[in-house]
Amino acid sequence: MKAKYLAILKFSIAALILASMGFWVFNTSKPLNEFSYSIIAAMLLVVGFVIYFGIQALKDAKSGLNPVDEFSKKVAEKAAATTFKISIYMWLFGMFMLDFFAIDSVNKAKLVIAIGMVVMTLIFLFIRLYLSRVGIDENKN
Repeated sequence: MKAKYLAILKFSIAALILASMGFWVFNTSKPLNEFSYSIIAAMLLVVGFVIYFGIQALKDAKSGLNPVDEFSKKVAEKAAATTFKISIYMWLFGMFMLDFFAIDSVNKAKLVIAIGMVVMTLIFLFIRLYLSRVGIDENKN
């Protein structure tokens, strides 16, 4: 029963993200630029991952599998640790690259945080998907 609620929660989160994106797009007074389209594409990719993992959780619930087993915990821990390692370099590279673009200081902070959060989410989801498919080698560090 817990796995079914987890799947429903994932679908609800995907619907909430899509609804907030729709609200943002329809309430925008300016025409969307390339950056806005790239943010929309990245968020749709995140929603796609959430729906994929929701479908997997629903299949596991129908099979009677436990939604939180030892392997899924190890995959999540390894993905989080790897994402943290990569994100340190990503933030450093991002701060270095922002010196080349002329953006006012208020929007620069918002831009850095927004891009960083979306990229970190995508990195985590890609690594989690990769590790869930390939597995974790216990002999490696």
